[in-house]
Amino acid sequence: MKILFPVFALCIAMVASMADGRAQTAQTAQEIVDRAATVYTSAGSYSAQVTTRDVNVMIFPSDSGAPRYETRSIRYQRILIKLRKPGDWLLIRQNSYSSGGDPMGSGGGSGIPDRVMTTILMKSGATPAKHGSYNGGRTTLREVPEAQFSGLLESRLSGTMGEPDIVLKNFRPSAGVSGNIALGLVNPQIKTEEANATAYCIVAQTTTGRSLTLWIDKGSFLIQRVVAQSTGGMNRFRSGPTMGPPQFSPSGGVSFSETVYDQRISPALGSSDFTTLPPDLDKIDVSQTGFYAIADLVKLATPPAASVFGEPGAQPPSGAVVTPAPTPPPAPVAPTPTVTEQQVLSTEQMEGIVLIDGDEGTATGFMTQIKGVDFVVTNQHVLGENKKIILKNLHGEVVPVLQIFGAVGSDIAIMRIAKGQGKLKLAEDVLKSVKIGDKIVVVGNRLGGGVATQTSGHVLGVGPTRIEVNANFEPGNSGSPIFATGSNEVVGVATYAETRRAAVEESASSNSFGSASPSKVDKRWFGYRLDGITKWEAINMERWHAQGERIEKFRDMSEALVAVIRLNWKKAAANERLATLIGDFEARAQKLGSNRVGMADEVKSLIYNVRNLAESGIRDFESGEYYDYYRTCLYWEESVPMQVEYRKAIVAVLKKYEANSSTYLSKMRNGGGN
Repeated sequence: MKILFPVFALCIAMVASMADGRAQTAQTAQEIVDRAATVYTSAGSYSAQVTTRDVNVMIFPSDSGAPRYETRSIRYQRILIKLRKPGDWLLIRQNSYSSGGDPMGSGGGSGIPDRVMTTILMKSGATPAKHGSYNGGRTTLREVPEAQFSGLLESRLSGTMGEPDIVLKNFRPSAGVSGNIALGLVNPQIKTEEANATAYCIVAQTTTGRSLTLWIDKGSFLIQRVVAQSTGGMNRFRSGPTMGPPQFSPSGGVSFSETVYDQRISPALGSSDFTTLPPDLDKIDVSQTGFYAIADLVKLATPPAASVFGEPGAQPPSGAVVTPAPTPPPAPVAPTPTVTEQQVLSTEQMEGIVLIDGDEGTATGFMTQIKGVDFVVTNQHVLGENKKIILKNLHGEVVPVLQIFGAVGSDIAIMRIAKGQGKLKLAEDVLKSVKIGDKIVVVGNRLGGGVATQTSGHVLGVGPTRIEVNANFEPGNSGSPIFATGSNEVVGVATYAETRRAAVEESASSNSFGSASPSKVDKRWFGYRLDGITKWEAINMERWHAQGERIEKFRDMSEALVAVIRLNWKKAAANERLATLIGDFEARAQKLGSNRVGMADEVKSLIYNVRNLAESGIRDFESGEYYDYYRTCLYWEESVPMQVEYRKAIVAVLKKYEANSSTYLSKMRNGGGN
């Protein structure tokens, strides 16, 4: 499938007329947004560096009445993009997690994120499309089919907080993403309080209901900055072996996604621009980006006493979605300094902490003895997709691994080493070593910062295989020891977190920032016990990764089958086997023209073939041999039984469409296939 774009005439003339500043005084917010949308959709070539910062801020009450703010996590994303229509692309996407930084600082930390992960998409003229990555100074690229390249572009050209970037969505492979709605924005209004001499400030909602504030240059009509805000403290973090869906912190949090654009429309781009990579792929220097101070973001999220829709006292237009404006809190102040918590583990015990760095993620382990043999203990999900992992002690020395074992029925891995360090002792019987309410600490590589940090909490519950605590361990803490301060023993291994939201009745004590759907957040942290493990199986890493890749391919096929059900042909055709079926169907359908009966038969035949492919995949998948972890783990992404159940549900839907192909055909005729 080819990448198609609407091509509009007079692009250069329109940009020139906008740049000279004529007829600027009487524009409405909608006219401003419409002009900006036209600039982007009309662009023949485009070059930009788009830098996004996701910030999770917790809000704490205080006796003085002034709230205290604390930055919990920061994630940076940078997209370097060059485009020359209709199909020359260079897109480099970089993601990095930072451990926070100055809670109320001007830029959030030093400006250099902790860890950068880079993916690359490249296509120029008739040269085959390429997909790859940059890691540790090494670039790896491989050729990919055109349909797969389009699907990868579709996913990479997306913003944060779960939906496409409002600028980049105009350059996605599927044309008309936002239909006739300019930039996908509704109810745009000029926010006079934030306007400046060079830019309009617009508040609006996306078609999905998310509130945004954006600044549009008065001369070029290019978007300079976008700030999105949501209550509940959204924070993506590892929940098992992969980065899961958004998880939520306790009420009293607010999350921001701030995007800054450095861009050019219609630059002179040559072929070399799409085949040459920049030299600094491993760096995201955000110190010069110009992000707002955290305090300014919090202020921006607080509705002013006067209406934001125009002049003071003005009323919002009919149908506008307005966040309720309760009495705003006092102006943000710097957080009250807190006393650094005293280190609980002794120096000798800290010697046993291990920092784990893999090519796909970071984690923690700790050295101890099991039946007189020295091991590093961590989680099996840490092995995950990491083809290579390096273990280092706190002196920076590499700890060689001799052999790896996985616990049967538990997400625990042990790595045999020649000689351990430290004095970390395992509890022989957790029920005798700790009781509910006892204090614990979790020590490990929080957020992959490359340092061992300490998080305190208490035991909330004990079960046959797991222990529940209220210590807020985060990504990078997988494999950290849960250390009971009373017994001076390790009673569990930090493994995963669960977050659930339950609707509650709105009351006067609701979050001061307002919430469209008040809810109670229940967040829980779990670790696995080691004292009850009776069986271990040796793990061969080559077989481990082969099994993991088999599960991943099966899961990807299931997602492609869902795309068929939803008539998303582009995503479905990214799968090679489905692309063949869809291509054959399209060829036969073109010959049939308006023959409705024939088309119904062809649709039925297509669904029959897709359903057979789905069912045969189940049989092949179930026939394989898997480590116990893949057969019993709690994580959907890695669980063979869960993946089989998911595929069976897909087959059931396909059977319904097969029995009533006219319904599916009707959906196709009514605008499916996006």
